[in-house]
Order: sequence, then C-alpha cells, then structure tokens
Amino acid sequence: MLVRVIILGCIIFMVSSCSNGWSVGNIDVHAEDSMYTFVEVLDQDSTSHFYSENVKLNSDMWCYVHNQWEIVRKK
Repeated sequence: MLVRVIILGCIIFMVSSCSNGWSVGNIDVHAEDSMYTFVEVLDQDSTSHFYSENVKLNSDMWCYVHNQWEIVRKK
C-alpha cells in the first residue's frame, strides 16, 4: 500500500511540475541562458555535426556529436 502511495505521489509530482519548456529544479531553462551556442552542419550524406558558433572553414573543429576533431571544409 505504501509503495502505491509513493508511486502515485511521484507521478502526480512529475505531471504537475511539467511546463512547455525545459526546467531544472523548477527553474526554466531557455536557449538564451546557455553559455554555449552550437551550429549544425549537414554532411554530404546528411550526417549532422554540431560545432561551436564560430565555424572556420578549412580548419579542425571539435564535433560535439561525435566527440572528435574533424576537418571542416566546403566542397
């Protein structure tokens, strides 16, 4: 019985605290609050890559999706 009450309480808490956006600890998180801004680049085979906002062509850039350095160049 106690387990059911705890589970029901958790479900009610999760559903009642939801909003239309993201929140952490009941603090709304907005994109403009982020310290980091990313640029999505699509590869020739439609693979998504996310780099920091300052993409430099013909240079090594850190891809945050693949967790590796990649050479960015335009063909």
